[in-house]
Amino acid sequence: MTAGVVCEYNPFHKGHLYQLEKTAQAGADAIVCVMSGNFVQRGECAFLDKWKRAEIAIRNGADVVIDLPVPWAVSSAENFARGSIYLLSQFGVDVLSFGSETDDREKLILAAECTENERVIEFVRDRMSSGVHYPYALFSAVREIYDDDVAGIIASPNSTLAVEYIRQMKKSGMKNFLPVLRKGAGHDTSDADGYILCASELRGRIADKGIKGVGEYIDEVSLEIIDGQVRAGFAPCMMRYNERAVLSALRRLDKVGLEKYISDEQGLVSRIYDAAKTSSGLVELYNEARSKNYTHSRVRREVLSAFLGIKKDIATRTPPYMRILAVSEKGLTLLSSAKKNSAIPIVTKHGEMQNLDSFSKEIYDLQCSSSDAFALFSPAVRPCGLEQKNSMLIIK
Repeated sequence: MTAGVVCEYNPFHKGHLYQLEKTAQAGADAIVCVMSGNFVQRGECAFLDKWKRAEIAIRNGADVVIDLPVPWAVSSAENFARGSIYLLSQFGVDVLSFGSETDDREKLILAAECTENERVIEFVRDRMSSGVHYPYALFSAVREIYDDDVAGIIASPNSTLAVEYIRQMKKSGMKNFLPVLRKGAGHDTSDADGYILCASELRGRIADKGIKGVGEYIDEVSLEIIDGQVRAGFAPCMMRYNERAVLSALRRLDKVGLEKYISDEQGLVSRIYDAAKTSSGLVELYNEARSKNYTHSRVRREVLSAFLGIKKDIATRTPPYMRILAVSEKGLTLLSSAKKNSAIPIVTKHGEMQNLDSFSKEIYDLQCSSSDAFALFSPAVRPCGLEQKNSMLIIK
């Protein structure tokens, strides 16, 4: 059995290691990860570059790491799941493994089905028109029409993604999934639970004090690689290192220009346009642009998409090709089989991109330009061309 995992590993910690171990214990002979690249779904740059994070994943038990292209990596939960599940299905995985606050398969399936219920959709539309942002509108609708247990699944950040994975699995033809009951600290909390600390708290602690004091929460491989990247000035990557460039890019766009990248729902383009003209930093911009209708993460994603030049509708499609970041020896065998059966091209290096179709080249151009931008978000400025120069890592 080949299992698929959708991940960001931002950074990889012992909670992630626990999931990989439980997936193997459930019978997976191999694990294929699809991982966000240099920018992530919360609308920020990744803590480490994608090649280092892919290496960490392989050295901790994964066999293949697939790059989730930036338009899907920084999009809504629906589009994020669409791109990820499609790539895993094209690679030929048998079962999807994901972390969740519940391992009740029937409730997860019901939660996925309720998001497509016409009464729920109408309820959400009405609540949002009155100024409520989507996550709370959906929670309220499900609680009203179903029950508190199903609504609780919808309200949990990790289970919300699980619900989207299940929905997209139905569309892609994947049937089996393995919910791994989450252990440890909650999403975006500062408290540790045993040996598990959430990724956002880990990023903050490493940014403040380096790797001192986090050794009990991350594995030896991660410690070694993160320490080397910090010493080289390539980590931690943070938005604050390049926020003036983001502001500058937004200020050069008029409202018509912004509309290419931002969905103008209830005046979001105007809010971001006005905030960009007056804000002295990104935190101020996010706070000024957000409203009851939009979560903080939604605003961050829209700002990042405008900065990177990601057209607003592009992630409603599926990725036109698959790029492999890293493999184990076992992964090489899996890759050979996947190349024979995938309906989309599978590439491992820059030179293989030259003969692909126009949509693939459009996405690859975005990958190259976003990697060049990412090179400016580390403490030490890195050169352009990382996307073109780096080939698939083979880790034995």
